[in-house]
Amino acid sequence: MRAAVYYGQGEVRLEEREVPRPGPGEVLVAMRACGICGSDLMQWYQDPRAPLVLGHEPVGVVVDARGEELPQPGTRVFVHHHVPCGECEFCRRGHETLCDTFKATRIEPGGFSELILVPALNASLDLLPLPDHVSDEAATLIEPLACCVRGLDRARVDSDTRLLVVGGGQMGLLIAQAALARGAEVTVAEPREDRRALATELGAHGVEPVHGAVGSPTVVMLATGAAAAWELAVASADRGGIIQLFAPSGPGERRDFGVDDLFFRELEIQASYSAGPRDTRAALQLIADGKISADKLITHRFPLEETEAALAAARSREGIKVVVTAA
Repeated sequence: MRAAVYYGQGEVRLEEREVPRPGPGEVLVAMRACGICGSDLMQWYQDPRAPLVLGHEPVGVVVDARGEELPQPGTRVFVHHHVPCGECEFCRRGHETLCDTFKATRIEPGGFSELILVPALNASLDLLPLPDHVSDEAATLIEPLACCVRGLDRARVDSDTRLLVVGGGQMGLLIAQAALARGAEVTVAEPREDRRALATELGAHGVEPVHGAVGSPTVVMLATGAAAAWELAVASADRGGIIQLFAPSGPGERRDFGVDDLFFRELEIQASYSAGPRDTRAALQLIADGKISADKLITHRFPLEETEAALAAARSREGIKVVVTAA
């Protein structure tokens, strides 16, 4: 089988790999589409681990399943790359993504491969059959959208929320759509005019980031790790509001704030990382119900052999959501 192997510094080589042989409870999936995540582009994160096969938003068709209770050959499925144990202290406290099992479970070799081996625990907990009307490309949004669902849950976003999303890239626009589905009032602060316009088209209020406050949001979600985003969030958040770090910043980065200001305004600072099985199911339901406009977010498509070009396109920020396909 062919796999796109990342060697660091943006270099990708298409290589032949042995076909994985599934064991008891495992599933072999033929990839049909896999989205590119912002984390795939973070060289400080990926390069020390290279060579490796990137891609953790795959959708495909089951070709072999070693268990009668599992999705059988021919079934189109969403594959989740990490799953929690559901029993440890972190899982019991609602932090499934901090579970040691969550970080240890992973698909092999990765989403940018013709065939993907799904471990038994992943297959049993978070291998989701797809409705016929949900396309392969739309289904690649399940994993990133699930992260947004979890973030919105952690920030307690509902119909009474005034939400400010800082950053109008793929994640910011997914957050906005999922929040709108909850009845929230949503503003997206984004420097690029075309993305502000798209945010407005999707039902949010697209605005240009300014020096100073943007409205009086009860929740601010940072869909970018830029320092200016943090400054905008602190300036904008209403009294008693929540500021959520949704996107990572580079290693060693620090943010400055006045402790007395946060204290007297009773601001809550939180973070949200990745997603669990409940979140993926909620994300799939949003997509199946037509609450997410996948066709407006997916702007670029590349075949597997052009994975390097796909990563370059995503890194250039010319596209919003870039998808690698099997052919």
